[in-house]
Amino acid sequence: MPSAAMARDRKGAQLNLEVEPQLLERLRARAAADGRPLAALVRRWLEAGLSGALEQPAAPAGPDLADLAARVGWLEAELAQLRNATPKRVAPAPRTDEPVTPNRVIPDPPTGAITTAELAERTGANRGAWNTWATKATPGDVRHHPQAGSWRLVGKSALDTGGPARWMWEQA
Repeated sequence: MPSAAMARDRKGAQLNLEVEPQLLERLRARAAADGRPLAALVRRWLEAGLSGALEQPAAPAGPDLADLAARVGWLEAELAQLRNATPKRVAPAPRTDEPVTPNRVIPDPPTGAITTAELAERTGANRGAWNTWATKATPGDVRHHPQAGSWRLVGKSALDTGGPARWMWEQA
């Protein structure tokens, strides 16, 4: 006597697979794009896999060496052209006795103007604060200091003692 499970007439047996949710979503999307049920898609892929249709062809054993000599010859010819095109070293220009002019001319300090260091000594103010203010200001601007009074920025000038150009100030 047939059992209750055999009472159902099926064409084949059922296969139950456990897959990750992301893979299941991809399978459903592919089945929908192909316009066929998910079971038909999976069944077709299983049959193709078992028949060997899904196996990828083997990669070639190595690079094609048939034209290797021609390629090497072409590269050597290109290299020879580059060697011929490379500029040769030249001797430097002869030296002259003329002095080299500076990139920019720094004017002499105006009469009566003092440096930031002298301003700090006279007023007891912080030299760094005056320099910081001067870098953001333009010549002619006046800084009003509560203890030192008002001082006008004259600009930068080189001193007779040498060294870099210094900020110069005059009392406003």
